[in-house]
Amino acid sequence: MKVFILLFTFIIFSLNLQAEYKKTIYSNYVIYETKDKYKEVIFTLIDEISQNGFIQSYRANIGNSVKNISSFYKKEPIFSNAEKIGFCRQTLTFEMMEENPNNLMFCPLSIAIYELKNEKNIVKIVYRFAKISSLESKVLNKVNQEILQLIENSLE
Repeated sequence: MKVFILLFTFIIFSLNLQAEYKKTIYSNYVIYETKDKYKEVIFTLIDEISQNGFIQSYRANIGNSVKNISSFYKKEPIFSNAEKIGFCRQTLTFEMMEENPNNLMFCPLSIAIYELKNEKNIVKIVYRFAKISSLESKVLNKVNQEILQLIENSLE
């Protein structure tokens, strides 16, 4: 009986730990949507980037720029928060360049994260796939899969 109660408690607890996010894949990019606080989502995303050996190249506060220009035009701001994070890992960069020097255009890799002004606590993470339309690339496929996994890990 104790084993049954322990197993039942574990199953119930595990169900509450599952990530809650929506993933929508398009031909050139993917959007993850989660109901959470922006600061928590961006903190865990940046932490996951670092944990995977990437070095952050930049963190651009796009939302602030859009807010400033919208006030100039006397329009409502679009975002509550919006940032773009650029990052790279030297070994991955080398693999990309070794396969095709034109892959330089994807460096640094970047992820956009935002919260719309009219959708509080719905945070979206957007990643544009690294790919060259007419070429099949094993390295870029590997990069894309690694970044998707990184984003999903940050949301769990």
